[in-house]
Amino acid sequence: MQTRRSLILSKTSRRGFTLIELLVVISIIATLMALILPAIQQAREAGRRTQCQNNLKNIALAAISFAETRRGVLPPYGTFAAANAPAKTNLFSSHSWAVDLLPQLDQQAIYERWNFGVPFTDSSVSQNSVMAAKSIPVLACPNDDTAVGVDGGLSYVANCGVGDGYIDVTATGPNSTNTFGHGWSIEPLAWSGASTTAQDIATNAELTKELGVFGPRIDCLTPAVSVTGAATPSASTSPSSANIGRIYDGASNVILFTENVNAGKNLLTAGNSFADPSLRSCGFFFGVNAGTPGTYGSLSGLPFTPQGGISGNRFVNQEKNGIDGAAPTPNSRHIGIIVAAFCDGTVRTITENISRDVYTRLITSGAARPRTIASWGAEAPLGGNEF
Repeated sequence: MQTRRSLILSKTSRRGFTLIELLVVISIIATLMALILPAIQQAREAGRRTQCQNNLKNIALAAISFAETRRGVLPPYGTFAAANAPAKTNLFSSHSWAVDLLPQLDQQAIYERWNFGVPFTDSSVSQNSVMAAKSIPVLACPNDDTAVGVDGGLSYVANCGVGDGYIDVTATGPNSTNTFGHGWSIEPLAWSGASTTAQDIATNAELTKELGVFGPRIDCLTPAVSVTGAATPSASTSPSSANIGRIYDGASNVILFTENVNAGKNLLTAGNSFADPSLRSCGFFFGVNAGTPGTYGSLSGLPFTPQGGISGNRFVNQEKNGIDGAAPTPNSRHIGIIVAAFCDGTVRTITENISRDVYTRLITSGAARPRTIASWGAEAPLGGNEF
């Protein structure tokens, strides 16, 4: 009898959560999650941004180390070699700056298997196509899902300065203008107008070179492309990139490398490759209409008519949703910023709202140099608090 009474009492004394209590607990948990999740996301983004900065730091130091063993000259953004020696008239796309820096990026094994006598796409007589499809973590930003963990992925691009805005992404052939990406040595801009005197031509070419950091290496004995209104350039094997110790505008004021989530894509083969030497794949530039004279003061507003699939906005993060391989401008998946490495080896973030005038001055390596060229005005030197 006593046992039965105890069982009855124990049953009536037990209680569970009421519906109201359960709802209160759920609401508290939901509130805590709402407070914690953004902090977790911010921490993750901070970690990815730090990794991206470390990648660019390593790439910048690799480029500087490369230059130190070559009298200060940086690697070309792309190398275009001749297959038909000794005539050297039929060029092919050899490799990008990323291949030149492989030994400095702890990728000696890939570098030593590279055949520099054939294109980066070659698979018949070399392992180039296989090597160019390797995933190299230091070349990919963690926020770039088209590059991180992707064969041949590339998120970082070299500063190729100011150039002709026309790059036909559908053109093909060993001597097409598309192949060379309109580097300064192929198509010098006519800053002093359409003058064809030898002095003006030389000055135009020199000035256009100093409007960037990296140039191409074109190994041929005859001109690759005929240029209207300017000298037909005689391509050579001489270095066309800047000397890291002679950045006139200040090494701490000039971008060396930056991000581009649209990099590393060859639209002709529809494949990813960090080895593609085309400017649209491994470089970034500020496009202008060739043959349009202007002063630095109007550089950021110079006419630019996009053609051939190249996107039309030349400024920071304006083409981050553009087509891979067809938007050679600084673009990032980091919120509101890009990460950039400078010629002194430092790495900084740059807001996408940066003054367009300041941005164009960050690209040029020698535009502050006084010149006597007609219609050209030297840019104002940058101060460290302007960006």
